[in-house]
Amino acid sequence: MANILFLEHDPFLAEFVADYIHEHLSLECKIVSTMDAARKHHGEDGNQYQAIILNLALSPDNYAPFDTIPTITITGGRPTSAKKVAFARNVLDYIPDYSGHNLEYMVRLLKRGLFGNPSTILIVEDEPAYLNFMRYLLADKGYTIITAKTAGAALEHLQNEPDISMMIVDGAICEKNEYDLIRTVRDIYSKNQLSIIALCDTLNANQRISVLRNGGSDCIDKPFRVEEFQARIMLNLQLVEVVRELTDRANRDFLTRLYNRYYFYEIGRKLFENYKRGVLRLTLAMIDIDHLKTINDTHGHLFGDRAIKMVADKLSAGLRTTDVIARFGGEEFCVLCTNVGEDAAGQLFERMRRSVAESPLPLQNSELRVTVSIGVTSRRYESLEEMIHKADQLLYQAKQAGRNIVVEDAGTS
Repeated sequence: MANILFLEHDPFLAEFVADYIHEHLSLECKIVSTMDAARKHHGEDGNQYQAIILNLALSPDNYAPFDTIPTITITGGRPTSAKKVAFARNVLDYIPDYSGHNLEYMVRLLKRGLFGNPSTILIVEDEPAYLNFMRYLLADKGYTIITAKTAGAALEHLQNEPDISMMIVDGAICEKNEYDLIRTVRDIYSKNQLSIIALCDTLNANQRISVLRNGGSDCIDKPFRVEEFQARIMLNLQLVEVVRELTDRANRDFLTRLYNRYYFYEIGRKLFENYKRGVLRLTLAMIDIDHLKTINDTHGHLFGDRAIKMVADKLSAGLRTTDVIARFGGEEFCVLCTNVGEDAAGQLFERMRRSVAESPLPLQNSELRVTVSIGVTSRRYESLEEMIHKADQLLYQAKQAGRNIVVEDAGTS
C-alpha cells in the first residue's frame, strides 16, 4: 500500500526519488504522471495517502490540488508565488528540484510532518496584526504555536514548555529590556537547542547587531517578505533538528534506544544534586538478565539481542517517562526513579521482574523464558556512584539467592 501520492512526469526521476524516500523512511510512493491520474487515485484511495509530492508543472495554477493532505511542491525552476505557498494551508514547503540537499530536506519535511512531534515555536510580539499574521502563516505548516506579548510571558512559557525549538521575537521588545530576554534564554538554551529569530526594524542597524551579539540566531527585516520569513524559519529549525537528532543518537544505545551509560551519569548527577538539597527522592535499581551468556551460546547472539531488546521494552513500558532508564553494559540496565513512595519501590520493580518473566520469547518449536535479577535502593548516599555501588551489591545478592528475584534496601531518603 502506497503512503505517498507522487505527481511527476519524468518516470526515471520519479523512481529515483521514490527509492530514496523508501530507503530513508520506509514509505512507498504511488507515481502518477498526470493530474487526471492523480485525481483518479485520490478518489479511489484518498484516505490511504499520508502526503503528496507535486511537480508544479502538472498543476501550475494550484499548489495544493488535494487540500486535505500535506503537500510538498517541486517548482522545477518555474516562477513561484510565495504568497500562494504561504496561503496554501496544507503545503509544507516548496523545493526547487530533486538535487541532493533538496532531497535531504524533502525527507526531513516528510519525517517531521508524518512521524515527528510538531516543532514548537514561541512567537513574542505585542503588535496584534503581526502576531496574528505569523501565527496564520505557521499554524498549518506542521508547527505548534505558542504566543506571548511580553518578555516575562515568554520566559514563563519557556519554563513550562521544554520542547520549544524556536523563539521569534520582536526586536523592539528585545531593545526595550536591553536584550536581557535573549541573554536569559541563552543562559538556559544553547543555539543548538533553541533558535532565536528577531524581527528587526529595517532602518535600525544597531538593533540587528545587538540581537546577534547577545545570542540571537538570525534576524528578519520588519516588515518582512513572506518568502524570506518562511525560508529563514525552515532553515533555522532544520539546524536545531539536525543537532537534536545527532545528540539523541550520541546519548542512546543503538540496540535498545535506551540512554547509554554516559548520558545516565550526566543526567543522574543533576538529579542527585536536587536530591541532596531535599528537592526530590531517588530510587536506583540495577537490573541484570539472568544467564545471558548461556542464551547467546545456545541460541546465538541475535537471539540474545532479542532478549536484551525485550527487557528494555518492558522497562520502558512499565516505568514513567520521567524515570531515567539506561543500558549499562551487555546485559545490565540501570534505572533512576524520582519520588517513588517508601513502600512502593520494591513493588514497582517486582512488577518489572514479573513482566519480563511472563513474556517468553518464541523459539522454532518452543519458547524461552527470560528472567532478570534486580537490586534496588532508596537510602540516602553521598554520591551517585555510591548509590550505584550499593544497588550493584544488592543485585549480586539477588544472583546469589537464586536469580529472578528483587532484593531491596529501602530506607529513609
